Amino acid sequence: MKVDIRTVLCPTDFSQSAAHALQYAVAIAERHGAQLELFHATEVSAYAEDAVERGEVVYEEQLRARLCEIAGGLPPGVPVSTHLACGVPYVEIVNRSKVLPGACIVMGTHGRTGLKHLLIGSVAERVVRTALCPVLTVRHPDHVVQ
Repeated sequence: MKVDIRTVLCPTDFSQSAAHALQYAVAIAERHGAQLELFHATEVSAYAEDAVERGEVVYEEQLRARLCEIAGGLPPGVPVSTHLACGVPYVEIVNRSKVLPGACIVMGTHGRTGLKHLLIGSVAERVVRTALCPVLTVRHPDHVVQ
């Protein structure tokens, strides 16, 4: 069986866990000669202040700038693009993977358990359950529960 990975989708929430997973995403993209896409999904709450008062455009520009900053720090041999979406993070990640050719998803996980997992949920777990493409979850070594 030939594994055809043409795009590595690497969602980020700008955490240490996401940065750690990015190292794996870069290695996979290099190995397969694949495009790397850095992706962030932001969820706007219905209970948030008015979008104009929150400076939504400025916020989006800040998120785009952070994605570009991360992309700029990657090895020069890896073709990289960035994408920002607004919506429920796991849904947006899965939807994005569906439109990328030969996609695989590489993402960090915070390793929450118990009540925190129940209350906050796990974006990574939901992506694994609903994605049609392969998903690699990477736990940050500092977040390993023993």
